[in-house]
Amino acid sequence: MWYYEQNGNRIGPVDEATMRSLISDRTISIDTLVWTNGMANWTPLQQTQLAAGLPVPPPMSQSAPSSPQYHNIPSQHHPDAKDRVAYVLLAVLLGIGIHNFYAGYTTKGIIQLLVSILSCGILWFFMWIWAIIEACTVTQDANGVRFK
Repeated sequence: MWYYEQNGNRIGPVDEATMRSLISDRTISIDTLVWTNGMANWTPLQQTQLAAGLPVPPPMSQSAPSSPQYHNIPSQHHPDAKDRVAYVLLAVLLGIGIHNFYAGYTTKGIIQLLVSILSCGILWFFMWIWAIIEACTVTQDANGVRFK
């Protein structure tokens, strides 16, 4: 069984046939980080036995990188990298979705903000718990750029 990373989330377990299907329909690429039992670390798919015999899809156009490949640029070199400390502080101190606006997750931010406001603050506590969970688990912005 395999696990793969997509948009900062680790997904799995999935079987090898599913992994091959994900590659062929370009849901994941040969640069996607994967892991299976027996591997010490998450590794790009192209460096695993799963890549053996796979047809290599043509590279994506460099003019418009898609989100999964976009995050491969180290955050310390990426000019658009957001500050993780700011993201966490906004989530923990406010808990009403402002941290998601900061990171570009507009839909989640609107949901959290509206639930907090329209419930007259009654449901704010639940939005705050949601924000705390996101502060602990989210590692990149909506464009796939890792926080610095």
